[in-house]
Amino acid sequence: MLIEDGLVVADAYLDRARLHLGRVDPTLSTPSAAGGEALDRFSASRPVRRTWVALERARAYALAAQQTIGDVADDVARGRVGRVGEDLRLLERQCAMVDELSGQAARTLAAASRDLAASGEQGRSLSVDLSSIGQARSSVQAAGRLAAELVAGQRRAPVVTAEPVAQRLRAEQQGLRSASDPAGAIGMPR
Repeated sequence: MLIEDGLVVADAYLDRARLHLGRVDPTLSTPSAAGGEALDRFSASRPVRRTWVALERARAYALAAQQTIGDVADDVARGRVGRVGEDLRLLERQCAMVDELSGQAARTLAAASRDLAASGEQGRSLSVDLSSIGQARSSVQAAGRLAAELVAGQRRAPVVTAEPVAQRLRAEQQGLRSASDPAGAIGMPR
């Protein structure tokens, strides 16, 4: 399923950035040779911690969105039309939250990276994390667009049937796209 693929890719990139930040943070708070005091813990480490927390929250939403995809498939299988629409709208909001939180993390990290680079610290290693967060955002934005298309398709469909959404979900599960779907693959080539 393309939406699920996008969320899995986003989660992997978010996790990669989070793990790297976990390795960066201890180096930012190690004692300096000159005075035995911690390196500017409040200017460098605090933004990195805020970034890490935002990435953790984004990953939680990404995992919740993956569970919601299962709920949508279950709703379709059981013919619960009203629930399909609710779950699709929830999925769209969850994708938006992942995008918002990872964007917040990227902005915080970009500012910290510039400050560290200007002070001679190793801010360049944080650019790897910025790249990972950018890839995650790209994937989750594409997943969110697909979820929004499903929501719109479900709204246009007659209330008595969820068949258009079911057909789209089956096509995505088989890796196919409908002729009317101009969206491409999410995150990485198939």
